[in-house]
Amino acid sequence: MAATITEKPVIDRETIDDDQSNVPYDPAQVKVDYKPFSIFQVMRKVRLDEINLHPDFQRRLVWDKTRQSRLIESILINIPLPAFYLDATTANHWVVVDGLQRLSTLDRFCNENEFRLQGLEFLKDLEGKTFDELPRAYQQQIEETHLNLYIIQPDVPDEVKFTIFYRINTGGIVLTRQEIRHCLFHGPATEFLKNLAEAKKFEIVTTNSIPTKHMDDRECILRFFAFYLTSYTEYQKSNFDSFLAQTMRRINRMDDEARRELREQFFEMLNRARTVFGPYAFRKIYEVDGKRYPINKSLFEVWAVTLLTYDLDRLGERKDDIIRAFVRVMNEDDDFNKAISTSTGSIKSVHKRFSTIEALLADVMA
Repeated sequence: MAATITEKPVIDRETIDDDQSNVPYDPAQVKVDYKPFSIFQVMRKVRLDEINLHPDFQRRLVWDKTRQSRLIESILINIPLPAFYLDATTANHWVVVDGLQRLSTLDRFCNENEFRLQGLEFLKDLEGKTFDELPRAYQQQIEETHLNLYIIQPDVPDEVKFTIFYRINTGGIVLTRQEIRHCLFHGPATEFLKNLAEAKKFEIVTTNSIPTKHMDDRECILRFFAFYLTSYTEYQKSNFDSFLAQTMRRINRMDDEARRELREQFFEMLNRARTVFGPYAFRKIYEVDGKRYPINKSLFEVWAVTLLTYDLDRLGERKDDIIRAFVRVMNEDDDFNKAISTSTGSIKSVHKRFSTIEALLADVMA
């Protein structure tokens, strides 16, 4: 099938709304403790990697040197800073929920001596100085300034943490759902997904067209593993964020051999997708050799899981029939189209898209 390669990475947008989206939770589950810390104490925790400043997100910091410098100046002229929120799921490794740019600025100035003050409004005599070059009195003032830290406790349920992240994330970096999962479940799973997303074969099969900036590529892979490890028939009375969070936690707890097996299945899946669909893999297809739509996350998960149930050679022999059958579904089944586009996290949508593709392949491969 001929195709024009997409010039700009783009993902087919969907609404995730699931069966739990509007279910209220018990306010008693929101457990957030207030702890005042001096900047000296906080910077020490950063140096010891007890506070995670998300190096994966550093490239998206939007503050220029003048704005960073004026944060330091605000401290020196006694202007209180807004509160910081951190997640304490792991006792000695806190994750920044809100205030990443401010803490990163303090780290770069106090710990790393990375920039010189510039564009100051009041303390002009400090222009051009690093932290080490400041008079000791100013260094002490910075170190002894107290920050208001609110710590989200470990026993707060995942779905509540997601709500907290969304409600209080006010800085220049607004995290996506996958980026929040990356923060909450940092460990072997995050590195595993990162490595697979950067694999050459994944880039080839997806024609390098999934945006990476907000981890859409990693979310696609995670969604495949979620339904590979847990059948869609077992997706009951759950919300989608929790379902994916449980998968992140499960991968974190796996041994190296189990993750190696997952990796092998991932690449087997890519071989099948490329064999059957070529550059149209994981995309909506309304006509053979027609328009090449962006990759759709729901189609990624359902085709990825379902193709693995059939032999590669047999799929290759029937690929034209599979594509024609899929075109019919896309043109004739409105409920399937909804299941891959709106409320994709609902039980109804999940079951609809998987049962439809299962039936399609069973019929074609019979």
